[in-house]
Amino acid sequence: MRAIGTATAVVLVLMLVAAGCSTGGGSGAAAASRRYDEGLVRIEIDRLDTGLLKGYAYAEPAEGFSVESIHVRAEDPRGRSWPVIEIPEEGRLFFEVTVQELARGEQLTITATVAFSGASGAAVERTVSDRWPP
Repeated sequence: MRAIGTATAVVLVLMLVAAGCSTGGGSGAAAASRRYDEGLVRIEIDRLDTGLLKGYAYAEPAEGFSVESIHVRAEDPRGRSWPVIEIPEEGRLFFEVTVQELARGEQLTITATVAFSGASGAAVERTVSDRWPP
């Protein structure tokens, strides 16, 4: 009986340690990136939380360019847009997608769009997409 109690305690400690090791906030559970002349665009789908798919979109401008905006959109295979909440943070955009019904085997396409502008003031939009579930 004592061995069972000890084994249970060991399993509980291991579970707590594993939970404490989670980095969150861009741990990169699923990620996609693409480099353009204007800079790097990256999206990370971080985790699924109760009814919300959460992640981050990043933009790193190349020399001579700046980031004007970052937006995220989510679309199912039938072309329906899913609601996205965007929360700007320093150097990145936190997003939450409100999870809708998705048939077995289907994937949601999540796209980050970044508007870069150069010294001339001309703006150009660049995108990167990822799919969920992976």
